[in-house]
Amino acid sequence: MEPLPVIALSTENFDPRNRVQAFEAAAAAICKLAIDPVSPDSYASSTMIKILPGAVTARTSHSACATTRTQAMAADEGDNLLIHIPLNHGFSMVQTGGPAVECKPGQIYLDPNDVAGRAVFQAERSDLFYVSIPRAALAQSARGLNGRLRQTQQISPQWRMFIRYAQSLEAEAEGLNAGERALYCSHLHELARIALNADDSARLEAQGRGVRAARLRAIKDTIDTHLTEPGLSLAVVAAAHGISERYARALFAETDTTFRDYLTCKRMQFLRRMLADPVQDHRSISDLAMAAGFGDLSWFNKCYRQIHGETPSESRARLSRG
Repeated sequence: MEPLPVIALSTENFDPRNRVQAFEAAAAAICKLAIDPVSPDSYASSTMIKILPGAVTARTSHSACATTRTQAMAADEGDNLLIHIPLNHGFSMVQTGGPAVECKPGQIYLDPNDVAGRAVFQAERSDLFYVSIPRAALAQSARGLNGRLRQTQQISPQWRMFIRYAQSLEAEAEGLNAGERALYCSHLHELARIALNADDSARLEAQGRGVRAARLRAIKDTIDTHLTEPGLSLAVVAAAHGISERYARALFAETDTTFRDYLTCKRMQFLRRMLADPVQDHRSISDLAMAAGFGDLSWFNKCYRQIHGETPSESRARLSRG
């Protein structure tokens, strides 16, 4: 079985008089960082790095410090996505081209790895888990990846599965052969793509651009276009969009309304514009109600009073005076 490349570093292995500089130099082969400890004399750090085919995992514990990746250091880094996962205490981070952010337990930070930046760890001891993946392994499925770099993400169920799988792979990697390591790293890539795409879908949904929001907008556009047709119904609209009435009903429920309430509201708005229009003064209210799509005049009058607190005739008189 091919041995797994493992690198273990600890400040305990270096002379206390220059342990920070010695630790920096030893770690430079893996991750180039300048370390600025809060207490140089008592600075403590340990790192366990495992190099897999297509991924690198690292567990790190260290005392309070700031770490800086200069532009020159960044230029020597690979084109990887480095995922920071704080296990007990958070940290602050700012990288070139991104905002200053706080990453707390329950969040991850997506680091492009090839840009300069500075992280500050204030806790007496910070424990972190890192996973590095080539960006080329993510580009095919991770839509808009660049737009989420240098930012924190909440740990979603999808990210939680990724983290647990990465931690399991880290724990078992030394007992796997080379082919198995490569296979399981491909699974890790797929889980990262799933998590990134789930984040993307949630972001689009939150911005009103998700699939369900877009479908509801399309349904409302159909209602607005055929607003005055008396036969307009949920069944007709759902069929026009190739969806079930139940699904259409659920889309409206997500915005705390119903098809009937939305249709009634839009028809009432149309009717009130006609009531306020002097050009329509010669038409009866019943005629206007029918023109707005209300087929049941008894229900219309009752509904109008409930919504507006007055009769259509009273509205017409008041609106014409205004």
